Amino acid sequence: MKSKTLSNREYFIAVFRSKNHAIQIFYNLEKKGYTFFQLISTPCQLKGGCSYSIKFNRLNDIEYIRRLHGDLSSCLSGVYHVAKINGKKVLTEVKNVI
Repeated sequence: MKSKTLSNREYFIAVFRSKNHAIQIFYNLEKKGYTFFQLISTPCQLKGGCSYSIKFNRLNDIEYIRRLHGDLSSCLSGVYHVAKINGKKVLTEVKNVI
């Protein structure tokens, strides 16, 4: 997977099927010392309700999550690239990551 570091205005999010999955995996990432992940509210454009996602800056950082959980298709509903363009958040699904 190509390593790409983004500016502060661009990042990736892993959107989870449940709030519990997101919290559990984030906790395990922190416990392993991976402090470059953030637990954030899922943008309402992607999922309504009180859901959480994990934010990260490099696409290949998803591999840390994969190492902890294994098969991501069972817990993730998608991975998205987020960019601020003209003051608006633009979310684009990243294909073939899960």
